[in-house]
Amino acid sequence: MKKTLYLIIFLISTIGFAQDILMQNGTFTRCAPDKFYDSGGEFANYGDDENLVTTICPQNANEFIILDFTLFTTQLGAQPDVMYIYDGDDVTAPLLGTFQGTAGPGNISATEDNASGCLTIEFVSNGSGNINGWEADILCATPCQDIMASIDNTIPALNAAGVVGILPFQSVDFSASALFSVDGTDATYNWDFGDTNTATGANVTNIFGAAGTYTVTLTVTDTNPQGCSGTATVTVFVLGQNVVIDQETFTPEQLIEDVLIDSPCASVSNIVAVTGINYSVDEPNGIGYFVSNGIDFPFEDGLLLTSGDASEARGPNNNGTLSDGSGVWPGDPDLNSELGVDSHNATYIQFDFTPLADSISFEFLMASEEYDMGGFECTYSDAFAFLLTDAAGNVSNLAVLPGSTTPILVTNIHPDNGATCGGINERYFGAYTPNNGSPIAFDGRTSVFTAQSAVVPGENYTIKLVIGDDRDNAFDSGVFIKAGSFNLGGSLGDDITIEAGTAACDGSGVVLDTRLELATHVWYKDDVIIPGEVSSTITVTEPGVYYADFELESVCTGSAEPILVEFRTGATANPAPNLVVCSSTGIEEFDLSVNDDDILGDQDPTVFSISYHLTEQDALDNVNALPSLYTNVTSPQTIWARLADVSQICVDITSFSLSSALQPTINPVSDLELCDDESNDGFATFDLSSQTLAILGTQSATDFTVTYHLS
Repeated sequence: MKKTLYLIIFLISTIGFAQDILMQNGTFTRCAPDKFYDSGGEFANYGDDENLVTTICPQNANEFIILDFTLFTTQLGAQPDVMYIYDGDDVTAPLLGTFQGTAGPGNISATEDNASGCLTIEFVSNGSGNINGWEADILCATPCQDIMASIDNTIPALNAAGVVGILPFQSVDFSASALFSVDGTDATYNWDFGDTNTATGANVTNIFGAAGTYTVTLTVTDTNPQGCSGTATVTVFVLGQNVVIDQETFTPEQLIEDVLIDSPCASVSNIVAVTGINYSVDEPNGIGYFVSNGIDFPFEDGLLLTSGDASEARGPNNNGTLSDGSGVWPGDPDLNSELGVDSHNATYIQFDFTPLADSISFEFLMASEEYDMGGFECTYSDAFAFLLTDAAGNVSNLAVLPGSTTPILVTNIHPDNGATCGGINERYFGAYTPNNGSPIAFDGRTSVFTAQSAVVPGENYTIKLVIGDDRDNAFDSGVFIKAGSFNLGGSLGDDITIEAGTAACDGSGVVLDTRLELATHVWYKDDVIIPGEVSSTITVTEPGVYYADFELESVCTGSAEPILVEFRTGATANPAPNLVVCSSTGIEEFDLSVNDDDILGDQDPTVFSISYHLTEQDALDNVNALPSLYTNVTSPQTIWARLADVSQICVDITSFSLSSALQPTINPVSDLELCDDESNDGFATFDLSSQTLAILGTQSATDFTVTYHLS
């Protein structure tokens, strides 16, 4: 009786879990972990002369069937054995595919238009033989939910353009999250770092090796059998000494709105970009995004416009003379009209904007192949201009030498190199780039300029940033424009840090200004509201992270990006004692350094240095420092001491005097003698000063003082 009972239990259990389907006529409701086999099952072949129809439907509403064929083979020949799969619950549904031989269905599913969610499989075999058949996993799935993957944070942080710049073999930490329209339970976070390295998890780290550009891809996948996912990407630039050029990450619109302009309330429209590729697919793209380590090149990143192929501007300078572009690529009539040139291969970006402040500005530099360290730069120069047009149609060029209307050209800015012309505006020349040198491929560049103009807040303006070759298509030039420097109002600018050399000294104030004078502000330090500060400016005297929320009535509300403010340790030049020596001539050598400790006090000698000067102005200007061993020229003589930190930014001065008094001579004098009085006690009163003139002899009583002592 027990054996019978056990047998019944076993059979019931087997029947309860054995839900696999063999090819047969009928409709079945199945899901994972069930499988679908040919009529021979898992181990046998299917039969001859079969003509069977199986319909498989999901178990729950709003689900649909997925068949994942892991094995498929049917007999080929003049009359092959064939499988047909239909997108529905019978053979009148749309045909998804016909399969035979080893060309199986793979992973196939009901479509969104299939209300039943079922798949119908028809199999027809001939009577002349059979083989293995197939095996498929039956999966029930719901439609993919919306998954919004996000790379929330990186260390080092993203720059203003949304990319990461690091040095070779530096690590980057990534933190991610995702929003799911239904459920994110057990979702997986998979990372591809673009350098063959991968990782899994919401928080990961990767060390990037060689210099280059890497696209980091995050894929967040849920548990749906379809593998529903969302992705997010970020670009990592591993930077050496050379500038890197990227033409894939940003569209021209993004280069203006996300890279060049740093203003939360900026009103920018009608962005137009024109370069070689607009005229022919065979012409180069003169527009790009550049990024550097910020050490070997003045800007960390920004917008690049060239009269050739922008990608060729990357360092090192080892690709010959850049002369990309043909006659198919024309010049620009506005550039010709403004500068009187015959331009070719012109690249420009033009856009409309409405400033919120009363001025605009941005930083840039020009580089060119025409900087040849010889006579070429005396005669030839490509042309560029920043053409600002106001609502009345008045045009002004902002690409000019400071305080003038002189355009910035190679022929207007170069050193005296011994060629056929002397130097001109040499203070505005940046550097030559030697062959195979870094950081760019152009042979030379200017220093950094600031383009600026007064504007009327709320008025509409158009600006055209344009560059072109002059007279021919050869010897390309480029203009590098600093990211985030085009300020329409609402920006606090770059961090003010010791490392950047912009930090002020303790005890001094730093003025922060959104330049939105008509807006109402709320200022914060380290995320705490600063009471009473509501104007566009604030003077800060403590280190911290500052930002402001602002509201410009009827225009916009926004928040200025946080700015880090650091202060240097201030210098305090403590009083120093006067130095006095005796001299027979009044001229002596003094060791000025004996006052170092007094002037320094308890300040760190590794941070501060001391120099000595003859005048207060020399000490302030840090010029004409005296040697430690100094011989005075008058007596007394004032010496000024300058105490400064290593940056020579934090400075204080003090003074002391040098005196070289004449060496006195004590002339011998006779003893003083008196007769004792009647008391005959051996004591009497002597007038010691009666000896003074004799002791002085020929020495002046105004120069020397005689005092008397018992010992």
